[in-house]
Amino acid sequence: MKRWYPIVVLTILTVFVSPVAALGTSGSYSHPYPVGLEPGDIVIGHNPITDLIIPGYWTHTGMIVGYDPSVGEYVVIEAWDNPSEVRLVYLSDFLARYDTVAVLRVNTSEDIKLGAVAFALQQLGKPYDWAWWTKEVYGDSYYCSELVWASYMAASNGTVDLDANPGWTLTYLNGVAPQEIYDDNYTYVIYYDSTS
Repeated sequence: MKRWYPIVVLTILTVFVSPVAALGTSGSYSHPYPVGLEPGDIVIGHNPITDLIIPGYWTHTGMIVGYDPSVGEYVVIEAWDNPSEVRLVYLSDFLARYDTVAVLRVNTSEDIKLGAVAFALQQLGKPYDWAWWTKEVYGDSYYCSELVWASYMAASNGTVDLDANPGWTLTYLNGVAPQEIYDDNYTYVIYYDSTS
């Protein structure tokens, strides 16, 4: 068997079976920098490259954890596939990867928002979860929207469920896609910009 064959098979299975992924790409999109963001706000992006393989319009999500005054940037926590881990990035890095971006605010208490941030920060360094067809709050690994969803579930004792289609669906299986977080009744748009 050729050495590349298992990698090709795994890539094909990953692409066609998976509902959500960061699928690391670097971009050079330019968006106006949002202001007035708060810890717990959710950043969400659309990548035209992964548009065909991830259900829904939105393809990646992260969460604002705070503001770094030393560089004048908001800090985002995200589960990312390369390197495969939960990590912190500056918002400008997140914005540059996507042709369309939005920031969502969660309609819940300040305590739950801060609890969601605290939970997400406790997951730093955990590996990326390639099992996109499922989700769990207290896992050993997370994909992007699973991390955001789990953070709010943990902080609210299960009352703030950001999965617009909880349970099994034909489109999203038993996972939680970025589109479902965007569509959920707990979230609303406070910032939106598109270069397309």
